[in-house]
Amino acid sequence: MNIQQAMKNPNLAFASPEAIETSTEFSVVQKHAILLQWKDQLEKLLIADDESMLRSDAKAGANAECLRRVTDTLARLPPG
Repeated sequence: MNIQQAMKNPNLAFASPEAIETSTEFSVVQKHAILLQWKDQLEKLLIADDESMLRSDAKAGANAECLRRVTDTLARLPPG
């Protein structure tokens, strides 16, 4: 997998935020970038959810839980 693919759709490229943390394919700086991209995408989805624009097949609370996990993972990574 390359960094462009991971940055475009981190939720499709990785099974979980924790999978990024344990990945050996990317440097710490790249992991930070991927997780920050994922965080940004989740925040936008939460805004859409607040505005009742959530997809009909989306699970309530799933984006907030994933955002918490992304934030926790970012906090555990060493500075890049």
